[in-house]
Amino acid sequence: MSMVTGTLSAPARLCRIMNKQGARRNLASFLVCLVLFAQGCATQTLYLERSLETEDAMCLRWLEHIDAKLAEYDLEDAGTARIAGFPHLRINRFLSSLSDRTEMDQNAFAQWLENLRRLDETARRFEFANLPAGQQKTFLSELPQGESFEQAVQRCGKRLTKLDLSDPKHQRILLKQAKIPDAYQTWKRIVGAYTLAQYAAMAGIDRLHRKLNESFQKPLAQLSVQGRLMQYAPLQTSSLTAADIAAILRPAYDNPLAIPSLTPEQLQRLFEHFAPVWEIDTRNDNDKFGMVVLDAEGQPRIDITKPAVYTQHAYTRWQGKILLQLIYQIWLPAREKTGLFDLYGGPLDSVIWRVTLSPEGSQISFDSIHACGCYYLLFPGQGYRAIAPKDDAEAVLSPMPIPKIPSGKRLLLRLATRTHYLRQLAVVPDAPGNTAQLYAWQESEQLHSIPMQEGTRHSLFGADGIINASQRAERFLFWPFGIASPGAMRQWGTHAIAFIGRRHFDDPFLLEKLLVRE
Repeated sequence: MSMVTGTLSAPARLCRIMNKQGARRNLASFLVCLVLFAQGCATQTLYLERSLETEDAMCLRWLEHIDAKLAEYDLEDAGTARIAGFPHLRINRFLSSLSDRTEMDQNAFAQWLENLRRLDETARRFEFANLPAGQQKTFLSELPQGESFEQAVQRCGKRLTKLDLSDPKHQRILLKQAKIPDAYQTWKRIVGAYTLAQYAAMAGIDRLHRKLNESFQKPLAQLSVQGRLMQYAPLQTSSLTAADIAAILRPAYDNPLAIPSLTPEQLQRLFEHFAPVWEIDTRNDNDKFGMVVLDAEGQPRIDITKPAVYTQHAYTRWQGKILLQLIYQIWLPAREKTGLFDLYGGPLDSVIWRVTLSPEGSQISFDSIHACGCYYLLFPGQGYRAIAPKDDAEAVLSPMPIPKIPSGKRLLLRLATRTHYLRQLAVVPDAPGNTAQLYAWQESEQLHSIPMQEGTRHSLFGADGIINASQRAERFLFWPFGIASPGAMRQWGTHAIAFIGRRHFDDPFLLEKLLVRE
């Protein structure tokens, strides 16, 4: 075992969770924990050759101490995964997919490693902000005078990544362990007779796809309206030509890994240019979207007086290239229940819209889910078409392609009342109508640490990435499919989007499996 104490490795955290669930009384679970614990010990020997008196070892001890305290308070951020033995690094599905690239030279590896370090730095900033004030003071007291928490995390992360870059053994172990588990719980599928349950699910999925597809076969003007239509348009917009977008993206690929790297200002221009108009059939306040806040008890609510769209960017892989994705998300107070036996209604609802851009700036695809991972829809861009998936997962609904959007126009997304299903798309003038409400921009990462009235901060999401306040009764029906709390809203990076098979919204190869050029 490493002499660096305070560590709570990924295997140890898993065993802690199993113990909380009463699994310690199970001999099989105990043996699993024993094996995992032994593996965790093996990973902790990476830095043994360094003396505990060195600054490197002090950094390692400090980071591991923080991890142990975060685990104690259940404040670990689930959006990215920790890597056992490397407390200064974290990984997501996209970066994990790059670990298999055999052509990665030292410069590319250094860039990849720096991306892992930055993921950890970002997550720690929010995790630390959510700790009780007393714990924050304890960690700050261990730093050189005048150094902030953010500066210390960056300093220590850079020191430890420098060691990784200089040690081939570290690199081999890191590349081997840089994997992220899927969002499915296999034991539930075994216990729940998934092999049989999937046949019943196929019929239900087919009925749902037919229902969702119906509205896309009608012109927008012919869709039924139960309340009144309310439009929300972006407060700030950018009007870019194809040449403007290409000029932003082309130089962004000039780096060893060819990951499009843009400045915050460039990203914002793209977000504003591709921002949709949201049009919602509105019967009551549950059909209005707004800013996420926490009440005095830490429970989420939506301030509908402040319409806001939350944004973040991501990457996907397509035919050997890495593509930029723009992600837009709205939050609504609830999916209103229709009665006592409505399994799908409950507090909070959220819709995610994603735009994937080619290196030249054209739109390869648009796709959408609700924040539960439900209701995945795929809309190919001009020159592309959807294909049937070749894996063992369920079918994908692709209601229609989206033609090229002319200059001075933008997409309108029509949402249904109550369910907030996406019902139809249309191209509309860029200028909002006189009755349209204007929405502001918010960064999605702000949801990882939301200020409370008494001065503390909390994440919208639990340590498992799920918003417990949004739990649905459907979880008691669909648990055999292996998804944790089906129907509940959850954090980016934890969206399982299929009951049959295994499929993730942030899978870097998702579109490559579902789209082809025409």
